[in-house]
Amino acid sequence: MPSIQSLCVIDDDMIYQFAVKLNLKQLQLANSVQCFSNGEQAKLYMMENAQKPEALPDVILLDINMPIMDGWDFLEWFKEFKVNMSKAIPIFMVSSSIDWRDIEKAKSYKEVVDYMSKPLTDGNFFEIIHRLGA
Repeated sequence: MPSIQSLCVIDDDMIYQFAVKLNLKQLQLANSVQCFSNGEQAKLYMMENAQKPEALPDVILLDINMPIMDGWDFLEWFKEFKVNMSKAIPIFMVSSSIDWRDIEKAKSYKEVVDYMSKPLTDGNFFEIIHRLGA
């Protein structure tokens, strides 16, 4: 079964974090799942591990609305910082927002592979893994 080594969830909803971890474990699609409750926490982790590819995730699931550093602020930081990282990390924007402006804005970032609406289904997880070529 195709899988990836690691996935990162940046989302302030602890129930969503738990659900993603549980689904990926049951589906055997990711060996590890890291969770951060806001973009600032993820940013600090990535800055600390920028030159350690084994510590960085293979993909990021990013929420829009979070405290401290939201998804848009994280994307702005990430697009500048990614040149310092030891591997490319694709991002899937995952939000409960169905506002077409959010969808279009997310898709305007070349770092964002796609925009997906919460809650993610098993099919969404398989699609993410397939699109990563895993």
